Amino acid sequence: MLTKSEKQIMDLLWSVNEPLSCTEIVEMSGEKTWKDSYVHSLIKSLMKKDMVEIAAFELISRSYARKFMPKLNKEQYCLREYLAESPENSFLKLFTAYAENYDDAEEMKQIEAVIKQWKKSHNA
Repeated sequence: MLTKSEKQIMDLLWSVNEPLSCTEIVEMSGEKTWKDSYVHSLIKSLMKKDMVEIAAFELISRSYARKFMPKLNKEQYCLREYLAESPENSFLKLFTAYAENYDDAEEMKQIEAVIKQWKKSHNA
């Protein structure tokens, strides 16, 4: 489970879809008044939670800054949280609820195509 601030960092990383340094995160965090040290703490926590990884190093002035990117996309994170929430949770239950409450024939065709591709690649 992410804290509110960790979630805000992840939302930023997911939205820009490119590696960011802590300084860039501070600069892009809008109305937040986060300090570099606070963002460093958040990133360290996110690394412990296996949410972000070091993607690159960038030379800034005379030192290198680490750049971070998500290890999971937002959808993977949401599914992981849902499945971890309760032992009774399953993807089948989630998908069934989605299918019963959402009426988009085109999207269902796309889901069928994904399932067919999965079956092909797994010899099922």
